[in-house]
Amino acid sequence: MRQLIPTLTQSGLLAVLLQRQRYKVIQLAWRRAHRKHMRAAIWNTLTWPYRALTAPTLIGDSAEPFVGTIPRRT
Repeated sequence: MRQLIPTLTQSGLLAVLLQRQRYKVIQLAWRRAHRKHMRAAIWNTLTWPYRALTAPTLIGDSAEPFVGTIPRRT
């Protein structure tokens, strides 16, 4: 009698291959997102002094006091 060779599904190899492929896809997506997050964090750390110096200031945001700046008529 001839012995039958099991198919991929019967041997369970298909499930293993699909599981490994899914794991690789998830790992790739996680690495890509992590790299993007780290790049943004480094960029923000390096550029915050420039942004702080060049940020527009509000009109009333100066260090000069408001009291006594308007001349009064006496």
